Amino acid sequence: MTVPRLVLIAAIALLFYLLGTRTGRKRSTQLRDSALEVWHSPESKKARSKLQKLAKRNAKKIDEAVHH
Repeated sequence: MTVPRLVLIAAIALLFYLLGTRTGRKRSTQLRDSALEVWHSPESKKARSKLQKLAKRNAKKIDEAVHH
């Protein structure tokens, strides 16, 4: 690739980055808020607790399966 072509690609990438920044930041904030809402929901907490208890009860079997 030639230098002018690399400069052109970099300029286009920068342009799209600058155009998408505000929208991208807004969308990423929405996604983060949604993820946190799901993470802190009672159903999610209950499911994580069940999985943690299951993993503790089966830790030896899990270890043997992974390291066998």
